Amino acid sequence: MNHLLVSLADVRDFFDKRDFRVCAFDTETTALNYHELRMMGCSFHNGESTCYINLRGNKERDSIVAYLKHLFAYTIKSLVMHNAPFDLKVLHKEGITDVTPSIFCTMTAHHLIDENSSHGLKGLALRYLKVDSIRTFAEASKYGFDSPEFIEYACNDAIWTWQLHKIFNKKMFELEVNRLFFEVEMPFQFTIMDLEINGVQVNLDKLEELRIAASAKRFELKRKLYDIAGLGYTLQADMFTGEVEMVSKHKLGNQQRAKIIKSRGLDSPYKTDGGEISVGKETLIHLKGDEFVDTLFLYNIVDKLLSSFVEKIPNMIDSDGRVRASYNNTGTVTGRLSSSDPNMQQNPKVNPVLPFDFKGIFEAPEGKSIVSADYAGQELRLLAIVSGDETLIDAFKQNLDPHLMTGNAVFGLGLTKDQMKRTSPEYHDLKEKYDHERHIGKNGYNFPIIYGTTSYGISKNTGVSEDEAQAGIDKFFNTYPGVRVAINKCTNFLKKCWHVRSLTRRRRRLDPNEKKSFRQAFNFLIQGLASDMIRRACNLVREELSRYPEWEAKIIMIVHDEIVYEIKNEYVEIASEKIKGIMEHAMDLPLDMEVEIGIGKTYSEAK
Repeated sequence: MNHLLVSLADVRDFFDKRDFRVCAFDTETTALNYHELRMMGCSFHNGESTCYINLRGNKERDSIVAYLKHLFAYTIKSLVMHNAPFDLKVLHKEGITDVTPSIFCTMTAHHLIDENSSHGLKGLALRYLKVDSIRTFAEASKYGFDSPEFIEYACNDAIWTWQLHKIFNKKMFELEVNRLFFEVEMPFQFTIMDLEINGVQVNLDKLEELRIAASAKRFELKRKLYDIAGLGYTLQADMFTGEVEMVSKHKLGNQQRAKIIKSRGLDSPYKTDGGEISVGKETLIHLKGDEFVDTLFLYNIVDKLLSSFVEKIPNMIDSDGRVRASYNNTGTVTGRLSSSDPNMQQNPKVNPVLPFDFKGIFEAPEGKSIVSADYAGQELRLLAIVSGDETLIDAFKQNLDPHLMTGNAVFGLGLTKDQMKRTSPEYHDLKEKYDHERHIGKNGYNFPIIYGTTSYGISKNTGVSEDEAQAGIDKFFNTYPGVRVAINKCTNFLKKCWHVRSLTRRRRRLDPNEKKSFRQAFNFLIQGLASDMIRRACNLVREELSRYPEWEAKIIMIVHDEIVYEIKNEYVEIASEKIKGIMEHAMDLPLDMEVEIGIGKTYSEAK
């Protein structure tokens, strides 16, 4: 039976008579954005009894929320939720911050069980619980928020979450991902909550300056493209803004761009599915040196900056001047965190040719600084750990430059180990002298081989022939033989088991009948471990920072292998040292990680 509770007396009576020390919980809210939302109701289920507390327009709302605060602090010992960070931040918004750390997120549990499927509650209920029918929020709310239809809808969310957690808990133990779930993933739900509550402050004046400058450059480049191609246009002033706009009957879409490139006597090996010239980045790099192509390359950069970031972000800024991205813990098959509105993982870097500093719009409030803690060379260190290659492990232990090492091996530079040590008096001069070879070692071999590239891929990226690229791959594996052994071992395991596991026991299921699966499998061994290292580091740092409330430290972003904080100025140095030490030793591994700390008033300065 589903109980509708609208008075404080009814709420007290319901919980006084039942055992809710362990229960499932779900919220209904007025919005999804933290800054705007309010809890309009919530449902509980303990395996036997279910209730929905309607707070919408409730005269006793404040008293009921105060009771719930007491309930979460003193009665509930274990809490089951679907998409736990969202419900946790809803509680936080209502001032309910003392919540049991013993939580179970069914969304995250399912991601560890089946990373290739969707993880929405309704879909999981259909799949695992075989429910007959499902109403959406919009459908249920049409009946009224006190109606039996809406109460059933709200209560079902808690009931299904409870039932799914029973199934998923057993399944996780069978798949041996239970330790990863309880020891790493569940504490991390609170970090995601923090990220989505804290957000990052945006300097609106800098944003507008950036928009004006980038828009002017885009306009200039667009005019140049039309002039080079001989396409006619006129200039008109906007009657409201006064800004000059180009008006033309010609559209510079992909087909038109390809046609212009061909008319200039150019061709590219990169084609569309229809056999036409692709006008993507690969073609533009391949045809570098042509005036139209070079201008189009620059236009694409500034157009993406504006259309994907600068012009969108004003609509994402809350009234307190902060932007709060949504972080998705189950959005990638490798376990990597993703984010949206805005996508913090893709904040554009400053391009040397078009020096627009997008990251400079993110700033710390008065009296605080932004601290960037970035795992340096994390993927290569993890490659050394995963492969067990003695040369690579020794290189990191002796503080050698692995990119210069690979460049030395591929190009036969004849450098000694001592010369390639970062502490060597010759190192910086040699790094500058062999900058090209080091760059090829880094971006042509080290990282591409981690991602499973072939001689064809290296040939495309570096401009050498496939034979030369293959010779370079052979030299790479001769230098690091343990890497080849590890790749072969991963390949054989995938063929036999149809899945692979990272060192944290995270699983990735792949079809060995698909060639790309072997590349993805080995890459996952590194990416999966990296993703859990970030989680573990965040959990430990969060716990440590809670001991020093006077630091006013907040986690405001996670960007790939980097954690970004906002900290009171007078405590920045001591807090940074704490953060660095914790992150470098977040996991018990054969190699310690290296963390680079950057400090600044803006995110750009901290980088």
